[in-house]
Amino acid sequence: MEGTDIYRATNSLRARSSTVWRNSGVEVFSKSSREEDDEEALKWAALEKLPTYNRLRKGLLTTSHGAANEIDVTDLAFQEKQKLLDRLVKVAEEDNEGFLLKVKERVDRVGLDIPTIEVRYQNLKIDAEAFVGGRALPSFI
Repeated sequence: MEGTDIYRATNSLRARSSTVWRNSGVEVFSKSSREEDDEEALKWAALEKLPTYNRLRKGLLTTSHGAANEIDVTDLAFQEKQKLLDRLVKVAEEDNEGFLLKVKERVDRVGLDIPTIEVRYQNLKIDAEAFVGGRALPSFI
């Protein structure tokens, strides 16, 4: 990858990550047009220079007045977190696969290892009874 390609890739990542924090739910998964103002781009560049631990906890949130504020997600109250998640997931309800792929890409990009649990059973027997036709979900005994 040449130097200009690397610049375009990092610029593209910054542009896409900034659209998630905007207040219009329509733009959550769309690619950002080059309409970002210089001040917001500089704030995102400053956030990208933070260590990974701090970068995961901070973001830019655009208020209803159009001002972009840096927020620490861990310091938000319960209702503020709920409102933020509702805004971010509004479009995700229509496109769950796209939302989960974006989350996976972001986790992979920052290099986080998601903890896994392995459960093993011995002599396990499962009996199941399924109702075909009138019921949507099988019931297990």
